[in-house]
Amino acid sequence: MKKCLAFLAVAVLVACFCVFPVSAQGSQDVLVSRTEDVLDNGDSVVIELYESAAQLRTGKNGYKTLTYYNSGGSAIWAVTVNGSFTYNYGVSSTATGASAVVEIFNSNATYISKNAYTSGNTATATCTVRYNTVSTTRSVSVSCDKYGNLY
Repeated sequence: MKKCLAFLAVAVLVACFCVFPVSAQGSQDVLVSRTEDVLDNGDSVVIELYESAAQLRTGKNGYKTLTYYNSGGSAIWAVTVNGSFTYNYGVSSTATGASAVVEIFNSNATYISKNAYTSGNTATATCTVRYNTVSTTRSVSVSCDKYGNLY
């Protein structure tokens, strides 16, 4: 019995000093805003802005996703702009990086092109997708104000 307790105590101590990897995806990004626009043909576009959970003291990271839905409510494709920003609180902000990610959810949709760029305090992604023989180009932008707020 003493050997069993001693072994258990040693095992607990070893476990306490072990370092286990932790995934950064365990932390949840924060949904800042969500808008929906219904188009004339019945399709809709949903735009969601997220602020990354981990932030630098004088910087911000966030992303905005535009998802295109058909009139039946099924997602067809999405474009996401990932933006990184620096800001001097109350004085200025600058976009320091932009990247674009395009996702296709429907077999009738085809990715054609994408582009990402920064201008001032804004990161923008533009993509073109063909769906049912119609090509559509959409842009989505995320900006940071001089107080570190994303919009």
